[in-house]
Amino acid sequence: MAGRPQGAGSIVPMLGLVALALSVGGARADLPRDSASAFAGQMTDNTWQDILIETDTVRSRDAQAVGVSVSREWAWPGVGFYGVEGTLLRHFGEQEHWEIAVPVYLRSLRPDPVWLPSLAYGLGLSHATDVPESEIARRGESQRTLAMWFIELEFGGAPSQTRPYLRLHHRSDAFGLFPVDTGSNVLVLGVRRDF
Repeated sequence: MAGRPQGAGSIVPMLGLVALALSVGGARADLPRDSASAFAGQMTDNTWQDILIETDTVRSRDAQAVGVSVSREWAWPGVGFYGVEGTLLRHFGEQEHWEIAVPVYLRSLRPDPVWLPSLAYGLGLSHATDVPESEIARRGESQRTLAMWFIELEFGGAPSQTRPYLRLHHRSDAFGLFPVDTGSNVLVLGVRRDF
C-alpha cells in the first residue's frame, strides 16, 4: 500500500499488549500529575455520531496517524481532574502531514479496579502543516486550523503510573465557528506514563 510504512498494522496491537502489562504499576498520588503518551490511530470515514452510536457502521480510510503527547492535570475535589495537553501527530496514508493539537480537558475520578475506565473530554485547537487531504475527500473542503475535541476512556486505576487508553480524536469547523464545513475522526489506542 503506497504511503504506508511496513508493519504499521502491528503498532496498535503491540501498544495494547504493552499497556496492559504495565497498567498495574506502582502508586502515584501526588498532583499535579505529569504524563507522556504514545499512540497510534486509524482515520474513519464516519461522523463522530456514527462512531459513538452506530458502532457497526464504522468504515476505515487509507489514513493512519501516530503521535506523542505530554499533559499536566490537577485534582478537582469531588469531581475528578482538569488538565492541559500538547499533542503532536504524524499522518500518513492518503495524507502526509503533521498536526499539533492543544486541548484543555476534564477527567472523571479514576476508579481503583484497573478494568474500570475513567472518562475524559478535551476541547482545543488543531493545526495541520498542510490542508488535510482526508477532510477534503470527505467534505470537499478543509483548512489547516480547526477546532478539535476528544473523548477518551483511560484504564489502569487510580494508583497506576502506566495507563492504556482509547480515544476518539475529532477535528472540525465547530458548527460554523470556522468558515469551512469539514471534519475528521481518528480512533486512537495509546499508552500514557507518569513522569
